[in-house]
Parts: sequence; C-alpha cells; structure tokens
Amino acid sequence: MSEIQSGKELCDQFFEALTNREDINQKMVALLKNLYSEGKLTGENILEGLKALRMETEDAAESQT
Repeated sequence: MSEIQSGKELCDQFFEALTNREDINQKMVALLKNLYSEGKLTGENILEGLKALRMETEDAAESQT
C-alpha cells in the first residue's frame, strides 16, 4: 500500500508541477505559488494579483507602441 500524503504535500506537488507546464503563464504561476506559500491564497487575493498582472501586461504593450 502506498503512503498517504497530507493535503499540504499534495498542494506543494500541485504548485511545483505548475512550474513545469509550458501552457500556463509563468507570471501567473509565480503569483499563485507566492500566495500559497504566504498563506494568502484567497479568491480576493488571486483576483487582485491577476488584475495587477493584466495592468502590467497592458502597460508593457502600450510602451512598445
């Protein structure tokens, strides 16, 4: 029988696996991993972080034109 993993172990593996995914924006992965490691992974914090990333992307696009 295999070892039963804790919820924390499963979450740690999940967030580490996101790092290896090429089909997911790595800035978004970093945001989620940081929120998780800081114990701040809430819907509100995710939305605020995504909003900041979107604004950063829009600002970068505007500065290139």
